[in-house]
Amino acid sequence: MYSVVPEPSTACSGDADRSPPERLQPLTLNDSVRRSSAGRISTTGKGLVVLCCGALVLLAGCGSAGSGQTTHQSFSVKPEPAARAGQLPVPAGRLPTKGPIGLDPARADGVQLDVLSGLLDDTPIFNGDFADPFALRTADDLYIYSSNTEATQYASGAHVPVIELARDSGFKGQYLGDALPSLPKWTVSGFQWAPSVWTRPDGTYVMYYSTPATIPLGCLAKTPPAGCVKTTNGESSAMCISRATSANPAGPFVDDSSSAFVCPLAQGGAIDPSVFVAPDDTPWLLWKSDGDCCNMSTTIYSQQLSSDGLTVVGPAHQLIGATQSWEGNLVEGPSMIENGNTFWLFYSANLWGTDDYGIGVARCATVVGPCSKPLNHAWLSSLSSTASGGQSDPGPGGSEFFQVGGLIWMVHHGLAPGQSGNDAQRRLYVDLLAFPAGDTPRLAPRPPAAALAEALLYFGDPNAPPQPNVAFLAMLHKVPSAFSNDTDKMLVADGHLACVGLTHEQGADDVIDSLTSRGLDQFEASLVGITATEYFCPQNGLQALKDVQEALTQGP
Repeated sequence: MYSVVPEPSTACSGDADRSPPERLQPLTLNDSVRRSSAGRISTTGKGLVVLCCGALVLLAGCGSAGSGQTTHQSFSVKPEPAARAGQLPVPAGRLPTKGPIGLDPARADGVQLDVLSGLLDDTPIFNGDFADPFALRTADDLYIYSSNTEATQYASGAHVPVIELARDSGFKGQYLGDALPSLPKWTVSGFQWAPSVWTRPDGTYVMYYSTPATIPLGCLAKTPPAGCVKTTNGESSAMCISRATSANPAGPFVDDSSSAFVCPLAQGGAIDPSVFVAPDDTPWLLWKSDGDCCNMSTTIYSQQLSSDGLTVVGPAHQLIGATQSWEGNLVEGPSMIENGNTFWLFYSANLWGTDDYGIGVARCATVVGPCSKPLNHAWLSSLSSTASGGQSDPGPGGSEFFQVGGLIWMVHHGLAPGQSGNDAQRRLYVDLLAFPAGDTPRLAPRPPAAALAEALLYFGDPNAPPQPNVAFLAMLHKVPSAFSNDTDKMLVADGHLACVGLTHEQGADDVIDSLTSRGLDQFEASLVGITATEYFCPQNGLQALKDVQEALTQGP
C-alpha cells in the first residue's frame, strides 16, 4: 500500500521469457586483513547501502504521483477442475493455525523475532505458525497480524492474533493476543483469514478480514439462507469479507456489521482483502473472488473504498486471473505497491499447502488496471528462488508490504519444512525490496537489508548514550554475534573511515570496499557505515541518500 522513493520511470517491456528473479549476487573478495570476509555484494558497481540519520529522515518523506486512468483489462481464465486435490470445501479449506510455539507469548520477556538472522540467512523470523501475515507500521511500533489460531498450551486461540514490535525492543516483540476478540452474530469463529489494517486519516483503524458468510449448519436447511454457495460437496457457507474498527492498532477491533462487507456469491464469495492507498490518498480494497470453492475461476479485483473505509464505492475492477501454467488455475492473496508511475500487483498462486505455491507479480498502469504479467513463472517460488540463492522456504505466499525509512519491506509466509496439506504450518519471513530501473522489483541483498533493519529499529534511540563514540559502539554491540574479533578502538576507526569516504564523495562500493579490506564482513561493513553516518557525520546525509537509491535500484 505504499509509494517508494522516486526513480527513473520503468518501461513496460513485457519480457515474459526472462529467467527467474535473482538476488543481487556477491562477488569474491581477496583475503581480509584482520579476519575472514563474507565477500562484497555488487550492484553493478554501485556497491552496498551506506545510510545515515539524515538519509532516514529524507527517505521517509519521499513519494511520487501516479496515473488517474480508470480503464481495466479484459482477460480469459482457465476453468477450475471439478475437485481440487488437497483442498476441502469452504469454509473448512484451512485449519486454524497453531500460533506461537516454544515460548509462552504472555511472558514478560516477549516473543523473539529473529529479524537479523532471518534477513541474513533466509530463515523464519518467528518460531510459530503465523499465516497470511500483514504488517502495520505506526510512529514507533510495527504490528504484525495473521490468520486465526487455535488454542495451544502457549496461548489462547485468536481470531486475529497480533504481535507488537517496538523500535527499542531489540527485535523482541510482544504477543498481544486477539485483535478481534468478538465476531458479529452472522458469522462463525475458526475461519478468520488474511487480515489487513488501514490507518484512517483521523488516526483510527479499519481491519478487513475474511470470514464465513453465515452461521454453522445454516446451509443444510431445505432453503439455504443468503451466504451459501454450491460446492462440489454440497451447499456450504461462502467465505466473504467483513470489516471492524478500533482506536488502537492492537485492538480491540469491533465489527458492528449485520452482514458481509464484500460477498459476490455468484463468484463463490471473496477472501484475502488488502488495502492500497493511491497517490491521491484514495483508499482501495484488493480482494480475490473465491471461485475455487465451487468449480469456478478466481479473479483478483480492486474496488474503491469510501473515505471512512466502511463501504465500497462503485464497481469492482478486474485486474488479473489465472492465465499461466505455474498458477495452477488459482490466484489469491493480492497486495499492491506503487513505484513512480507503475503499480506493482503481487499475488499468490497454486495450492497453498504445497511446494507449488508461489508469489507472482503483475505490472499495472493504474490501481484499476490494465495489468500485464512480465514473467511466465513465479516471481518467488520454492524452486527458482532456492536455485538462484534466494528464498529457501517452500511454498512462499501471502505477501504484504510496509514502509520504514522510505524503504519497502515485505512480509510473507512459507511452509514449515517437511509439511504440506491443510494442516501444514506456515512460518513468517521478512525481506527488503529493491526496484531496478526498467525491471521488475527484486529482493535486495541480504547483508545491507539486515544492517538497515538494525539501524532503523534503533534510529533516534532516546536511550542512546550522549557521547558519539559510546553511542556508536553501543549500536554495533546490540548484535552479539558480530564484531567478535574487533576492539572498540578498531571499530571507531572503521566508522571514521566510512565518513572520510563519504566526505570525499566516494560511492558506497568504495566505502564498503575499504571496510571489508580491513576484515569486516558484508553485514558488519554495512552496519558500520550506516551507524557512522548517524553518530559521526550526519552532514553526509544527502550523499548517503543518493547511494541508497542507486544501490537498491540497480540490477545484478
